[in-house]
Amino acid sequence: MIIKHWMDCPIFTYGRLREWRIYTHRKGDTPNAETGEVCFEINTYGRAVVIPGVTTEPATYPEEAYCLFTASGQGTVLVGGKQTPLRAGSSFFIPPGVRHQFRNTGDAELEFIFCRRPSHPADPKAFMCHHWSEDRPKSDWGNPFQGHWHHIYRGPGANIGNGDIPPHKFSHPHNHPIIDEIWYVNKGQGWHWSRQEYHVQSPGYALWLDPSELHSLMNPSDENLEYIYCASTIELTRQMAQHKPAKIPSSPAAIGAALDERFGALVAAYRHTGVGIHGVEQQIGEVERLIKALKK
Repeated sequence: MIIKHWMDCPIFTYGRLREWRIYTHRKGDTPNAETGEVCFEINTYGRAVVIPGVTTEPATYPEEAYCLFTASGQGTVLVGGKQTPLRAGSSFFIPPGVRHQFRNTGDAELEFIFCRRPSHPADPKAFMCHHWSEDRPKSDWGNPFQGHWHHIYRGPGANIGNGDIPPHKFSHPHNHPIIDEIWYVNKGQGWHWSRQEYHVQSPGYALWLDPSELHSLMNPSDENLEYIYCASTIELTRQMAQHKPAKIPSSPAAIGAALDERFGALVAAYRHTGVGIHGVEQQIGEVERLIKALKK
């Protein structure tokens, strides 16, 4: 895991929008924690601010989808000649090539957490905006990724959204093997655990996770923990579309060989986490002996 606070990141000011770039697309095969060049799919992730009374100049990103979450403040976004109100908890999606402007109508900063990434065929074709208090689409209830114990997903979102972890609770340790995943604490105090270490994560800190990392966001405090979650599922969607179900072998020996290969990969992934669970190694040995007998 790599953790950075937005105040420690470079600031860019253009079009009257102030932007702190926390993470960007990696240039090589390994992440660079110092520069923030860590992401596989996300081009730019960061914090942006419009000061009170200001309207930004028109902007367009021809080849990037623009996903934003309103962390605080109030204002509007102008898209296609229509102004849409924004308040804390509003998430919105701007498709590539769509001209847009932000306006701060409040007395405090209008603050966004955002990402820009390549577009995907499954993306919405038009501007979309939701507030977390709106009813969730029925399809969301069957989402298999919303089952990590004490995560309270607020939803609906627009590719970037928020959630809660109640006091003295933590999420079930998990990972998402083939997606970029960034957690930002907006309110409260948390611990982010991975492998055999943890990092204190307080407001303003964004944590990027390598897809292979088993992790859990914990709330050890007496107050609610609010996080903003951003993930790019482009690679996940592509691989799912290309996936072909494995052909089931017919003979016991072939079944044993297939089980040996897949169980071996599972054991390697478990050992890679560095987490030793009492009794697991003994069970691994028992299963390996059963597979060996099946291969004979």
